[in-house]
Amino acid sequence: MAALCAAIAIIAVVVPFAAGLSLLGTVPMGLLAYRHRLRVLLAATIAGGLVAFLIAGMGGLMTVVNCAYIGGLTGIVKRRGRGTPTVFLCSLVAGALFGIVIVAALGVLSRLRNLIFDSMTANITGAAAVLERVPGFAPAAERLTRDFATALYYWPFLFFGMGVLSITFVSLVGWWALSRVMKRLVDVPDVHKLEVTPDTAPVAPVPLRLTDVCFRYPNSDHDALGPVSLEVRPGEHLAVTGANGSGKTTLMLVLSGREATSGTVERPGAVGLGKLGGTAVVMQHPESQVLGSRVADDVVWGLPPGTDTDVEKLLGEVGLDGLAERDTGGLSGGELQRLAVAAALAREPSLLIADEVTSMVDQDGREDLMAVLSGLTRRHRTALVHITHYNDEADAADRTVALVGNGASSDNTEMVQTADAPPASGVAETPRGKPVLELVGVGHEYGSGTPWAKAALSGIDLTVHEGDGLLIHGLNGSGKSTLAWIMAGLALPTSGSCLLDGKPVSDQVGAVAISFQAARLQLMRSHVGHEIASAAGFSKRDRDRINAALGTVGLDPALADRRIDQLSGGQMRRVVLAGLLARSPRALILDEPLAGLDAASQRGLLQLLVDLRRRERLTVVVISHDFAGLEELCPRTLHLRDGVLAAEPTTAGGMS
Repeated sequence: MAALCAAIAIIAVVVPFAAGLSLLGTVPMGLLAYRHRLRVLLAATIAGGLVAFLIAGMGGLMTVVNCAYIGGLTGIVKRRGRGTPTVFLCSLVAGALFGIVIVAALGVLSRLRNLIFDSMTANITGAAAVLERVPGFAPAAERLTRDFATALYYWPFLFFGMGVLSITFVSLVGWWALSRVMKRLVDVPDVHKLEVTPDTAPVAPVPLRLTDVCFRYPNSDHDALGPVSLEVRPGEHLAVTGANGSGKTTLMLVLSGREATSGTVERPGAVGLGKLGGTAVVMQHPESQVLGSRVADDVVWGLPPGTDTDVEKLLGEVGLDGLAERDTGGLSGGELQRLAVAAALAREPSLLIADEVTSMVDQDGREDLMAVLSGLTRRHRTALVHITHYNDEADAADRTVALVGNGASSDNTEMVQTADAPPASGVAETPRGKPVLELVGVGHEYGSGTPWAKAALSGIDLTVHEGDGLLIHGLNGSGKSTLAWIMAGLALPTSGSCLLDGKPVSDQVGAVAISFQAARLQLMRSHVGHEIASAAGFSKRDRDRINAALGTVGLDPALADRRIDQLSGGQMRRVVLAGLLARSPRALILDEPLAGLDAASQRGLLQLLVDLRRRERLTVVVISHDFAGLEELCPRTLHLRDGVLAAEPTTAGGMS
């Protein structure tokens, strides 16, 4: 949020006549003030202000400070349920303080005061000269000059009044504009936020017992979890499984300290979320937990001063030997997950909760990460609660609890089966259609021409035909996503060419649709119908086309009026597909389409894609680490190893 505010401030200062854009910078600051404590806003102001100062000077710094003031005032007033009278009174106080500071500064800095006086006098003299040229306005011009000289004589009162008026005016205008924006933004639920509960008891999260626990999110008419009864014992490895929407992530929130709606949660002491000896959480997307710029910094981030931490030992334990000085921005997904585990272990937690931490990791990385997690209960006497969809990961646990909607069962439900990577094949179903995508000698290098240049792809020759189903597999960092972006026209190859129907695909952006790994990040509108219409490029009032698009992906047309945040993970992926398919793309690229989906959701999505490929002759390219069930959708398989096509599946030994 601080970076977003700083970027807006820099644009407002650097770009001519763009000062009005600074009002947009109040939005991220307002959201911070509304949802977090004041010190979060102060930290964001300092961070954003320093960046803006280094790039745009004092103008950038002051713009960030102004955004923080207006956004902070609006957010805090909104959070406390107050209105315009409160803003007016607060702005008078802030204006008075600002006026006092200005008067004090000008009283000490006499040369600056004289410079400002001369500048203001010149402006008033010029204005008076213009008025004198207007018939009948000569007395007014003389009066203006005389009155300004009198006001300047009492300059402390003049500048104090100007400070109060300017701050009050800016505050009221900012409140009027920002409150209307926040009225829409604050309705976006932040339901999966981890909460630190105030508790003065000694930190002791386990043994943990849940008895008939239910949880209902605000403004919901049904329970997202429960009733659930389970026990977590010290040093135990417990696997939690269940279908999408069964309440696994909600259970994670309750275990990490969120207060249950009903039922009892018994612990011997405080939860201690993030504290030494307390509870640590490793989430599905590790980039949201990595804060340090160096690997070593991130391991100890947030620990109390004076904490003795053997960083090298922790990094070695999670398979990151020798990477303490590495920039966290250059780590792969699997390495980021390992780093998140190391940072959690630095707190010596009594309870570690891992929420689907392997869903975005390749199979070799998944096995390594599971070996680390499984060993925690033996080496650290840490209770591990691992939320997963995979059968082999659940089998590694001491005990498995399967959530089945509004309840828990000790019987396991159907799990996602793991499978070996299929062999590389150039054979497709017959008859093969005409060429759609043609890649000739495609290579791509990041940072080309700099000392940090890194080759991502090299010498890729590939033809994708109409109606083809192609699977691209490789380890994290092998170049799969880079290849997908080039095929979609979103990135230009450094060498070679990528053609769509004989023309550069980069000149036809949108003709090849791409679905990203995290479906939620691709959904930009508040409601399903609006999202589909926006993605496909037609009016949101065209219900017939919206209903047809929903029917294409097997969703009930009644979902058109549903909020995006009320959908399950599988439904979100289908809504993304509905919007993309409604544009009638020449080809469809799916980046990790099965990640985070339960077995039934995976099966339904795959069958849908198989039917579309056969019925509509849709060209489908799938990038995936999960292979079970893909045989019918993707008759062809390509393996990427270090940016080049390989004949055999990539293994751990082939990782760079």
